[in-house]
Amino acid sequence: MTRKQLLTIDDLTASDVLDVIAVADSLEEHKQRFGHLPALLRGKCMGMIFDETSLRTRTAFERAIGDLGGQAIHYNGAEARVGRHAAKTEHLPDFVNVAGRFNDVLLSRIYDFAAQEQICELSPVPFINGMCDKHHPTQALCDFLTVKRHFGAVEGINIAFVGDGTNIALSLAQTAAKVGAQFTCATPEGMALPADQTDHLAGFTATADPQVAVKDAQVVVADAWIPMNKADEADLRREQLAPYRVTPELMAQARTDAIFLHNLPAYRGDEVVPEVIDGPQSMIYPEAVARLHIARALLLFCLRPDWADLAAAANAGAPEAFDRQLDEIARRPAGRVLS
Repeated sequence: MTRKQLLTIDDLTASDVLDVIAVADSLEEHKQRFGHLPALLRGKCMGMIFDETSLRTRTAFERAIGDLGGQAIHYNGAEARVGRHAAKTEHLPDFVNVAGRFNDVLLSRIYDFAAQEQICELSPVPFINGMCDKHHPTQALCDFLTVKRHFGAVEGINIAFVGDGTNIALSLAQTAAKVGAQFTCATPEGMALPADQTDHLAGFTATADPQVAVKDAQVVVADAWIPMNKADEADLRREQLAPYRVTPELMAQARTDAIFLHNLPAYRGDEVVPEVIDGPQSMIYPEAVARLHIARALLLFCLRPDWADLAAAANAGAPEAFDRQLDEIARRPAGRVLS
């Protein structure tokens, strides 16, 4: 059986995306009702590789597998000898194959997409991309979960991204196309998303005008202007991106019920002003916690052989029926690797 992977959103079908969102939502509602979740991943272990420090991703996935009865092992970049520590590396296939045999699933957060691709290809167990310079699939999923929990649906939602065409923008555009949302990306010249990755996406529009992008949007998204590999360009980038700063005036072009999202960390005064990110339209904290809900669902997607039963129960929309199905599934053995 082939193992599951989430290197990019394109690894998921439209049904997969909607199922992950539905299960994430239903699991959190179950936990709110009962105070805990069944140990569906008892005996399972996740290996997490982080080249840099991590707050939200590490916290979310460690807590998620713990909530489900499993455990996590953390490898920093020096231990794994990957990313910026690659010059000291032992043979990467050796590390990945050994880590994959100690663990049931691997999550990697390394800035270089090529390194993530290599680890994903080598991994003998399911793989999750926790973030890299080109893609951030787990963030896109938690953003769409936030949208669903706020608006009650994701299909037909009008989303505007303003700023640099980052990994966040690309993963959101890919996810929007799968769930039937409209996605407009406003970027300065030279910072647009690659056309070869977006031209085929349903519901995608590119523009250089942030006012056009935000017009009638229900969700406005921003990201940090200065990525870690472009700190030496900070002054130039601030000058280029100044018209894309999210202000109350820009938010006023969106719908009156629009929400603001940001994956954090945020730099108040750069991509967004305090009046917006700390104001009543901001959903950044529910958005951050949604990473935990998505992490639980992704781990079950990767590791439970009866994922389809769980997804069907979540999509049925009846909390009591989901509770009964969850209890029944909890009495079954958990599998190791799924196709």
